Amino acid sequence: MAFDAYVDLKGIPGEATAKGFEKKIEIFSFSWGASAPVTVGPGTEGMTASRVSISSFNIMKKTDVASPKLFAACTLGDHITDMTVSLRKQTGTGGQDTFIIYKFEEVMVESVQWSGSSGGDDTPTESVSFAFGKVSFEYKQQGVDGKLVSGTPILWDIRKVTNA
Repeated sequence: MAFDAYVDLKGIPGEATAKGFEKKIEIFSFSWGASAPVTVGPGTEGMTASRVSISSFNIMKKTDVASPKLFAACTLGDHITDMTVSLRKQTGTGGQDTFIIYKFEEVMVESVQWSGSSGGDDTPTESVSFAFGKVSFEYKQQGVDGKLVSGTPILWDIRKVTNA
């Protein structure tokens, strides 16, 4: 099932025109995650997990009005208070609803990269990586009636290595 995704980055408007997401940054892919390497073997009792590692939040988007500001934020080391990423899909309401919400605090642009080819798409693509200090994540399940049911968000504080 296809979904639409938007980034609301404080102080950096985008070009989205979807109702409720005007001037947000429209993205076509993202990646991020967590890992906690586990040791199993001789000399260990059971399994031992290492400290969790949270990856950067990475997006792919078309170059747009946000691009120069993202580049400036990266090169100047600007601190961005917060960033919200909303993933939307068709539901039983007859339109789109947000089913996943990521909220990041203490955000910095870690990397901005462009790519394109003259024979390719009409607009170069852009890859942006964000570092962050805190993240919350909420998934809303779609019920049998097609409507979304609120989930329970989880909040992670990277510096304190705790659920906040």
